[in-house]
Amino acid sequence: MHDTTQLRRLPWREDDRSVFVSPGDGIVNRLADILEEELIETAQTDAARARGLADDVEATTPELRAALRFVAHSVDDAALVATLRGERLGLESPEPSD
Repeated sequence: MHDTTQLRRLPWREDDRSVFVSPGDGIVNRLADILEEELIETAQTDAARARGLADDVEATTPELRAALRFVAHSVDDAALVATLRGERLGLESPEPSD
């Protein structure tokens, strides 16, 4: 078992297990940074679309449900990014090994 306290947990999983990498400037860390930023941007976009749809008096129930599903997924993603960044700041410990 590896000590993961000095490793960065990545924002993706392999075989339904957390993936870790040594911190640094390598390509995997850069890809993780890019993905985290994209997850946040998608959450912001989904939130703006949902607000617009919520204000649309002609929005249908299926449209509202679809928007809610997108927002829920984006909230999960944004919470993951926050958790991962907290881990890197030493605010939270990494998720238990799978």
